[in-house]
Amino acid sequence: MFNKFKKNWYAEDFSYFIRNFGVFTLIFSAMTLIILQVMHSSLYTSVDEKLLSLSGNPQDVIQLAVNRATDEVKDLNSQSVPPSTDKKPTVSSNTEVILLDSNLNQLVTGNRFLGLDKITFNQKDLNHIRQLHVQNSYGQDEIYRVILSEINIDSVSTNIKYAAVLMNTSQIEQISQNHEQLIVVVMASFWIISILASLYLARVSVKPLLESMQKQQSFVENASHELRTPLAVLQNRLETLFRKPEATIMESSESIASSLEEVRNMRFLTTNLLNLARRDDGINPELGEVQPDFFNTTFTNYEMIASENNRVFHFENRIHRTIITDKLLLKQLMTILFDNAVKYTEEEGVIYFVIAATERNLYLSVADDGIGISAVDKKKIFDRFYRVDKARTRQKGGFGLGLSLSKQIVDALKGTISVKDNKPHGTIFEVKIAIQTPSKRKNK
Repeated sequence: MFNKFKKNWYAEDFSYFIRNFGVFTLIFSAMTLIILQVMHSSLYTSVDEKLLSLSGNPQDVIQLAVNRATDEVKDLNSQSVPPSTDKKPTVSSNTEVILLDSNLNQLVTGNRFLGLDKITFNQKDLNHIRQLHVQNSYGQDEIYRVILSEINIDSVSTNIKYAAVLMNTSQIEQISQNHEQLIVVVMASFWIISILASLYLARVSVKPLLESMQKQQSFVENASHELRTPLAVLQNRLETLFRKPEATIMESSESIASSLEEVRNMRFLTTNLLNLARRDDGINPELGEVQPDFFNTTFTNYEMIASENNRVFHFENRIHRTIITDKLLLKQLMTILFDNAVKYTEEEGVIYFVIAATERNLYLSVADDGIGISAVDKKKIFDRFYRVDKARTRQKGGFGLGLSLSKQIVDALKGTISVKDNKPHGTIFEVKIAIQTPSKRKNK
């Protein structure tokens, strides 16, 4: 059973599953990368703005460095540095400053507890914000955003040439990592859910194709089956003629007549198959006016056919005005229903055909007192090649295509068709078709 499921899965759904799953994977991967990139790029925006603002106020940088100095201050060789008159930048407790001379040696030693005294700088770091990892005295890794800027105070003589402003971002980095992990977990969860979604979409996507393939396969098999019998008869009859080359036409008339009958059956079958193939592409009704006399003429013809087949035909035409519908499709539908009633009605049986109309709908009712249709057969009679009594319909030239075609015609005419029992025995086909009145058609 598992092997059968696996075989069906790979044969029918696997390619669709791979496509859907691939699309979901690309979408969630792209979303994850974009979210992480946006979050990472915006993470240090406020920090970098503070660094740039503070580095642009050298007096405040020097003052902050002196206030934060924990060791003795090396010879600054400077006069009192006047405070900045500019708007004070925002300085947080995690901000550190290291002052350097022209050789980039530290003048105010960085906090040894934080390990800032071990930091070295070079000229390429000037005016660039970079990220540093520094180990404190407890061996813990601290993360800093740092900018190195040149100090120029014309009014004061000092050997301070550079200043490095640092901001501790370890806490921000930790929060960022937590958020990144949460985003990855959420996206991975949705990615796993997408597997189920891909399975469902694969089933939904392939279902119409499988149904179409099954119908096509069934159609070909049934058509081949229907053609096999007349071809076998023809082959047998022709071989019989070949074995009697000196026989006259009169002596071979039975074989010739039988062969011609099978040829007619095959021609009728291929014509119906062609009609069904054309109908599969869609029926486009051509609306036109249908006069009440059309039905009387049609019923008169049916009456002659019924008489030739020893059937009793009664009809009732309740149409008293012009209606708008497709005349050819309507006649084809009526003929299919009448022909079906003739096939399934015994000799001397009665067929009753009624046609009526309301303002919006046309109603057809075809009743017979034939063999009837079981509840199981009623669900399948509109399928192609399905026949209630195969022996009877084959003998009468039926192929199980008429009712399938009638269903397509009714659908094209925006109607419905149903079948029910005709008590005490027989069948009633009822059709309802949407129509238009001449006045409404003219207004359109």
